[in-house]
Amino acid sequence: MSDREPEHNESTDEEVWRDLVARLEHMDAGETSRDGGDRESPAPQEDPGPGQQAGVPGPGRAGSPAERTRAIFENQPLPMTGPRDYAAPEEDEDDGGFTPPEPPPLGSGEPLVVLAWIGALGGPLMLLLFAMLWRGAPLAVVLGTIAVFAGSAAYLLFRLPSHRDENDDGAEV
Repeated sequence: MSDREPEHNESTDEEVWRDLVARLEHMDAGETSRDGGDRESPAPQEDPGPGQQAGVPGPGRAGSPAERTRAIFENQPLPMTGPRDYAAPEEDEDDGGFTPPEPPPLGSGEPLVVLAWIGALGGPLMLLLFAMLWRGAPLAVVLGTIAVFAGSAAYLLFRLPSHRDENDDGAEV
């Protein structure tokens, strides 16, 4: 073994284990319950010293293992809470009086702009599908798809605004 590893003394380990089991066997089930109905109250002890609580064995006091265990688990400062104990605050129905306007329906755009977008996005997609699935596509179909894409892209570029207002930063209210 290396110098850093402690030697395990099996006889000491066995003695410690037996001592632990013996101490825990002497505790009855009523002593560890938290409801307080089945449990007998511990015998009153002398006046607690400074920093001590009544009924809790201190470092200089002798107490049974059951009393020490009870003192550890019953004298928690605050109850433990978890994430499921969180209660969301109630929301007010009034959010400042602002109600956003209804958006326009999706199909209310200009028909030529919608067709131009379909051609600009669908043209390259159709060429990709022709290359993967229909290798023997006639030249007229391929050239027609390219023409639809070129015409759609040209129409969309033509529709862009041609002048810019110098005082406009692009924000709309």
